[in-house]
Amino acid sequence: MAGIWAKYNAALTANPLKVKTLTSFFGFTLGDLIAQSPDMLSGKPWDYMRTARFSAFGLCIHGPIGHYWYQFLDRTVMTNAPKSGIAVATKTAIDQLLWAPIFTSIFFSFMKTVEGHPDQVVDEVKTKLWPTMKVNWGVWPLAHLINFRFVPSSQRILYINSVQIGYNTFLSTMAAAKTKEESPAA
Repeated sequence: MAGIWAKYNAALTANPLKVKTLTSFFGFTLGDLIAQSPDMLSGKPWDYMRTARFSAFGLCIHGPIGHYWYQFLDRTVMTNAPKSGIAVATKTAIDQLLWAPIFTSIFFSFMKTVEGHPDQVVDEVKTKLWPTMKVNWGVWPLAHLINFRFVPSSQRILYINSVQIGYNTFLSTMAAAKTKEESPAA
């Protein structure tokens, strides 16, 4: 295991954006597979296109943006005392009050667009943003207090994706849920 960790860190040092992007790809893929596993165990076929969309979001959006977002926070928020209580609380507050709603809106917009329904983006965000944010705020403030206090900056995406596997399971289920406009007439 130590050898794998050393290789991961060497790759991260050599090409941080690529490694963080692939880490997000893996985390989003695994989250969707976990979300779909109860259906697959009951005989429902695997929705590989749903997994592909989810994986693409991790690869194309979450990994690259996360890489730059956390660098931005580390470079701009209390750089003289980055692990202090006030710095950690400030980074967490900025992330959760500013970035989390934007990220969640981007997530639902991306999913609807790659499903071929860009016309449904506004309704999707209106319907799902608030319920998703309530779950988000039950998970991420504590996770980010730990993140910003104890996790080295280079390891943030790995840590976030480790926590995010469970959260991605929720996001996958939420994204797959039909809105009133999409549900068949009763």
